[in-house]
Amino acid sequence: MRYSLPVLALALGLAACGSTNDQAPAFRGGAGGDAAYGRGLQALDDGNIGQANEYFACAAQFGGGYEVAWYYAGTTALDLAEAGGPEAEAYREEGVYYLTTSGNAGWGASQAALARYYHDRGNAQEAVYWTMLYTNNVREMSLGLTRMGTGLIADIRDSVPAETFAEIQNRAVHFIPEAIPVGRPGEECNAAIQGNRETRSRRQRPAPQPPTSQPGSQRRQPGSPY
Repeated sequence: MRYSLPVLALALGLAACGSTNDQAPAFRGGAGGDAAYGRGLQALDDGNIGQANEYFACAAQFGGGYEVAWYYAGTTALDLAEAGGPEAEAYREEGVYYLTTSGNAGWGASQAALARYYHDRGNAQEAVYWTMLYTNNVREMSLGLTRMGTGLIADIRDSVPAETFAEIQNRAVHFIPEAIPVGRPGEECNAAIQGNRETRSRRQRPAPQPPTSQPGSQRRQPGSPY
């Protein structure tokens, strides 16, 4: 049996997420988070996932306006986890943290990635929750973006019984976006900004920290494919 989520109720809760200007200038080699983000994209294009992850993790430290860096930091960390090795589980936890933080900020790409992640791992309730948030994301709808196929969405929604679906729906309807936390870019981040170097072990760089304070109201969006 298939269930549907009232679009309007959740869309109103996500309206703030669709109000930011996405037409920011592309990376031009500037300083700070933009530089780290741009180098992350280049490393990703070059197939250097480890280096890309390090750059995106650095850009994420600059807080609000860098949701796309949080998304990439999360997906590259999960890619590194899938590659295996002694740090696989640490990378997995890191990837889920980055995606959850940006998903809770209303970033549609992260919400869709979390829906697929939990669906693949058999966590039906979390998969349904993130699918609900994604399919009712105002920004995604206004831009006509499609990150999840209708078949996958239907499979996820059909994976829980009606009573559970109603409980998850209630949780999703009361979703309130949370601001991206401002980090403290340190020496490791400065090195990422200043130029390419060898990728360091995950244990040699700071792990992402949970939010400790709210960022200011100013939001700056780097060049973004989203």
